[in-house]
Amino acid sequence: MSGNLSGLYDHNSAPDLEDRQFELLPPGDYDGDIVKAELRETRSGNMIALDIKLDNNRHVFDNLNIVCRTSAKAEEIARGSLKRIGQINNRIIQDTQDLVLCRVRVQVGVQPPQGNYEARNVVKFYKDPNGATASAPVRPAARPATASAARTAPAASAAPQANGARSWMRSQPAQQAAAPIDDEIPF
Repeated sequence: MSGNLSGLYDHNSAPDLEDRQFELLPPGDYDGDIVKAELRETRSGNMIALDIKLDNNRHVFDNLNIVCRTSAKAEEIARGSLKRIGQINNRIIQDTQDLVLCRVRVQVGVQPPQGNYEARNVVKFYKDPNGATASAPVRPAARPATASAARTAPAASAAPQANGARSWMRSQPAQQAAAPIDDEIPF
């Protein structure tokens, strides 16, 4: 959205702000949600820029180099991190929007100053905020073949849908049970 700021903002009367220095977060584990995921081109391929809002209202940023022609190791780490985020959230990541609102625990470290850049916080690893150390393989859920199979299937499957939908959001089978439903409510 864009709009004219005439009458709302005057450059000459706006106050000058001093450069603000943010204190670095101490190294450790922090819980938060991915609030922004953006695919960007780089000189050596493509990266996903992540903005993670931590529960303490601070933000940390991570760049996942999913295509990196100059470093196979960087690409391997990024793709593994992307898969890990999906496993933690029971999603198969197929679009950057699939990452938004994913819950994560990030291991934050501090990168020392380099050249003209000051020290900064970096995401070192993604963990499950529920404390699980290993995730089950993530596979698209199979739909029951018949209504009778649907009645005998478990109520909620742990397998994700390809689009990240939760089990309670799945559409119901088209066939209905043969037994009549007693939907009268006694008063």
